[in-house]
Amino acid sequence: MKSTKSYLVSAFIIAFSVLLIIPMWAVYGMISPEEGGHAHGGEMVMAMEFQQKTMEFKEEHKLPDGTVEADHDEPVYIMASQYAFTPNKIRMKTGEHYDVQVLSIDVVHAFSVQMGGTSYNSLVMPMMVTALEIAPIEPGTYLVICNEYCGIGHDYMYFTIIVEEGAEHEEDEHEEDEHEEDEHDEDEEHND
Repeated sequence: MKSTKSYLVSAFIIAFSVLLIIPMWAVYGMISPEEGGHAHGGEMVMAMEFQQKTMEFKEEHKLPDGTVEADHDEPVYIMASQYAFTPNKIRMKTGEHYDVQVLSIDVVHAFSVQMGGTSYNSLVMPMMVTALEIAPIEPGTYLVICNEYCGIGHDYMYFTIIVEEGAEHEEDEHEEDEHEEDEHDEDEEHND
């Protein structure tokens, strides 16, 4: 019986020691470095720098209706904070790939969206850039929600991605129109 008690005491000491390591990491700057975080690609990013990039992205791509049009050649910056995403309405096109960069400036949030047959889900950690590659395939309006409880206003934390037909759809329609014109011309030749 004595050996069982010694195992329990040893297990408790080990578990308690492990729990002490986490606050020590925070004290020594291992969890939240003073620089403000980092990207998954290794690039150091300051929170203020990311906020500036987000505001510039929003202003440069803002449309008259208040939505923001994403460009597949440039990163799409999204800032998460209690209880909103900035920007809150983004336009994308089918057939394009978008490099979405998301950063939380306060607590843990999440990025979760079901787009047609594909879903994108990721945790958004404080002061750490979360990178997602989004490739919409079906037009529609999609609701992106925070599915990580982040406080009392959590239920109201969401934004919209509006997906429109991309250039490849317009090319397909143009090719179909040309094909129909060719068939129409051939029919006229046979009738003459």
